[in-house]
Amino acid sequence: MAAPARRRPALRLPAPRRLLRDPAFWYVTVLASMWPLLTLLPAERVAALRAWASTDLGNLRPWPDGHPVESLVVSAFVPQDTIWVWPVFALSVFAVVGALGGRRAVAVLAGVQVLATVITEGLVRWRIEHGALPPEAAHYVDTGPSYVVVAALAVAIGRARPVWSRAVWLAMLAVAAPSLFGGVADGEVAAVGHLISLVAGLAVAAAHRLGLPPVARRLRPAERAPAAGTVGTAGTANDPEGRPERVPSR
Repeated sequence: MAAPARRRPALRLPAPRRLLRDPAFWYVTVLASMWPLLTLLPAERVAALRAWASTDLGNLRPWPDGHPVESLVVSAFVPQDTIWVWPVFALSVFAVVGALGGRRAVAVLAGVQVLATVITEGLVRWRIEHGALPPEAAHYVDTGPSYVVVAALAVAIGRARPVWSRAVWLAMLAVAAPSLFGGVADGEVAAVGHLISLVAGLAVAAAHRLGLPPVARRLRPAERAPAAGTVGTAGTANDPEGRPERVPSR
C-alpha cells in the first residue's frame, strides 16, 4: 500500500536572487546611482537631462512633437533637490512590494505617477488659458520621484509588515510633509501632485485591507480553502469520512 501523498514544500529562491527579482531593489539602486551621476556630470548636461525628462506640457504632447511615455518614466528617476534623500524614502517601495507583490506594486506606483502628472499638468494648462500663469509655464521643468515615493509611503503606512515598521514610514512622511505639502493652499503644482499621490496611496492601502480588486490581499496557503477530494482532516465530497487520499503505487 502506498503512503499518503505529501505536499511539496514551496520553492524559495536564495536571498540574493529574490533581491534581484524585486523591483524595489532596482528602483532604489537607480535612485542612489543618480546622486553621484548628477553631481559629477557638467551642469549643462544635467540641465539637458532634466529638461528632456520633465513631465511638462511640452514633453507630454503626442509624438513626434513630444515624448510623453519617456518623460513619465525617466522623470521618476531624476530628482531635482536633496538628491540623497530620495533613495532613503524610496525604501518604502519594498513594503509596497511585500504587500501587493512585484507586478501590482509597479502597476500601482506607475499609475499614481501618471495620475498625479496628468491632473497637475491639466491644472497648469487651465491656469495658462485663464491668464493665471504665463505661457512659459508649459515648459517649466518638473522631474523627480516624489509622486512615486509619496504614494509608496502612504501604502507602507497602511499595509507594511511588520506592523511596527508603519511608524517608521509615518515618521518619515511627517518629516517631509512641510516641504511636500506646503504649497497646497496656493495651488502649487508639485504640492497638489503630492496630495494626489498621498490620497491615491491611502486608497490603495484601504482597498488592499478590504480585499478589493485589483489589489486584493493574497491568501496565505493556510487560508486557502481546500479543493474537493484533497487530503484533509474533515470529510470531503469524495471521501465523507475524511480519510487520506491514496495514490496508486508505481
